[in-house]
Amino acid sequence: MHLETIDIAVLAIYIAFAIGVGFFLRQRASADADSFFLAGRKLPWWVVGTSMVATTFAADTPLVITGWVRDAGIWKNWLWWCFAVGGMLTVFLFSRYWRRLGVMTQAEFAEMRYGGKEATVLRGVLGFFHAFLTNPIVLCWVLLAAAKISDVLFDIDKVTSLGIACAICLSYSLMSGFWGVAVTDLVQFCLAMIGAIALAFITWDAVGGQSAIIEHLAQEGRDSSQILNFLPSPGGGSWSDPLFWTTPVAAVAVYLGISWWATSGIDGGTVVVQRIAASKSPAHGSVGTLWYNIANYALRPWMWIAVALASLLVVPHGDPVVSPVAGTVVAIHEDLDRVSIEDREGTHHQVHLVALEGWVGVLPKILVKLDDKVEPDTEIAKTDSEKAYVVMMVRFLPAGLLGIVVVSLLAAFMSTIDTHVNLAASYYVNDLHRRFIDRKRKASHYVTVARIASVVFLLEGAWLATISDSISDLFTFFLAFLGGVGPIYLLRWLWWRITAWSEIAAMVTSSVTTTLITFLFDKGWPVTALTPLGSIESEGGVITAEGRIVIVVLLSTLVSLIVTLLRPAPDPAKLVPFYEKVRPTGAWGPVRALTDVRGTPHEGRLVIGGIVGGLTMVWGLTLGIGALILGKGWTGWSFAAAVVGGVLVARFLPRLLRQDEPAEGDGTTDR
Repeated sequence: MHLETIDIAVLAIYIAFAIGVGFFLRQRASADADSFFLAGRKLPWWVVGTSMVATTFAADTPLVITGWVRDAGIWKNWLWWCFAVGGMLTVFLFSRYWRRLGVMTQAEFAEMRYGGKEATVLRGVLGFFHAFLTNPIVLCWVLLAAAKISDVLFDIDKVTSLGIACAICLSYSLMSGFWGVAVTDLVQFCLAMIGAIALAFITWDAVGGQSAIIEHLAQEGRDSSQILNFLPSPGGGSWSDPLFWTTPVAAVAVYLGISWWATSGIDGGTVVVQRIAASKSPAHGSVGTLWYNIANYALRPWMWIAVALASLLVVPHGDPVVSPVAGTVVAIHEDLDRVSIEDREGTHHQVHLVALEGWVGVLPKILVKLDDKVEPDTEIAKTDSEKAYVVMMVRFLPAGLLGIVVVSLLAAFMSTIDTHVNLAASYYVNDLHRRFIDRKRKASHYVTVARIASVVFLLEGAWLATISDSISDLFTFFLAFLGGVGPIYLLRWLWWRITAWSEIAAMVTSSVTTTLITFLFDKGWPVTALTPLGSIESEGGVITAEGRIVIVVLLSTLVSLIVTLLRPAPDPAKLVPFYEKVRPTGAWGPVRALTDVRGTPHEGRLVIGGIVGGLTMVWGLTLGIGALILGKGWTGWSFAAAVVGGVLVARFLPRLLRQDEPAEGDGTTDR
């Protein structure tokens, strides 16, 4: 154990605080389903936005970013920085629409948007999908991060650490519901910022900053520009030359050209939508979402990136451990410190794993499974870059401060776990149990069902974590798994012709295609000669994560649009109630002709201007802070762009919000 008595005391104080919050708010959360899942729809913008920030910073976040920076470079962060585009769409457009609608979940939205039997079926499918699949997958990778942190700090096995983590979360989340999530999120955000800033300053100063990092990379034979540049260096020739499109360049092109609009969160995503639904009004939802985007993309990432860069000098990659013979993996020791390989003559060879210097006893990650066939020089294990962040904590933080950082990670873990347990339960209760199974019970009955369901979904996530290893792999799989629904999720607000069948087609095609590519074709693309994928295909015909996203999105979009055009157009009269409540912009001519209700004047121009300003502000701050840390010459230009963007936001957002009306009908209804 690397914690001193004072660190353990800090940890115990926070756990006691969280449990105390649960006891204090248990009666308020038990009033009805809206109170348990949405805090009674009474949260102000600063709580809404801070809760979004806190929940999207899980314990896995600094770990996965550390892995990206160490193994690829700073540019890899465009994998999630690109989502700021969708974030601005939510700020200036969709947050107001979600709050006007007054739904609890996206599944409930689907039934209200489309109407008819197929929409009812879609609501049930989405309820099952988000209750039993998507949220447990998120729980899985967050629990996996907790296990990795526990491995370094406490040297306990994965199953034990998962059990302790689940018990801590259940101790208060079942009592306080979303009220507890919102309150603890505020404390978690403060702790996370204090801990991350302290670790970044201490480690950056200890290693000597940028100049020392460049010198170290040169000694290792690595190109420092690939690690430190904000964009990857292209290959030779012009952009039309295939050599120009190296794998990193093609990856960033996919992120900025496809990923941001192909994600299921293009119109908010489950976490953001839940907090918008819990806000006081559309204005509070929009401003809260703006604060979230500023904090999420501009204020937080460079603390983790600085630690990741500093770790390159302290925690070496080292050469991977390879198999000495051809044979079969017949045993993996329970302590994960050796692997037994049986060669073709039946002789057993023990491959011992030892921690490299600087890794404070952390063993390399085993890459093989039982019964795997290996050849000489097949990689058996390698250092786990995702754990380097925790190793840096242990190496550099003094007693007391280490406890604060550990508590910040624990609080981040608890915040994300609580949110996704609460979300999974809300989908089950609101869109399955109350909608299809038991519609006429008292409010207290649904709160009890929610608490039981929360336990079930957390246990499912823990089980998935026991059979998973890589947070990054889970994250990229999840992006592709739901990537194909993004275009339809965007169009369903803007085009009246989108139907429930469009959404069903996109969801099925996306999930099936992702699963096939990931698991059936994981050893190589079977028709490479007929489908040259260039830089989105690695050696051996195996498709990269970015290539997978491209294939999934293109195929899902094509199938869903074909289904949309082949199916009969919906009856415009049936869409009038939805249109009158939301007042969406876009291609709603036949529906708009049947009602006197009109949307915000010049909404399209205001939204576009706001998005441009918001992106300029957020990305200007993001790149400006990074340029300041790394001593780039264009730091001033980035901050100047951020100021210009802020002026545009201040001009366009109030004009949109002035046209909005307070949300009505916020009470619990029989959905």
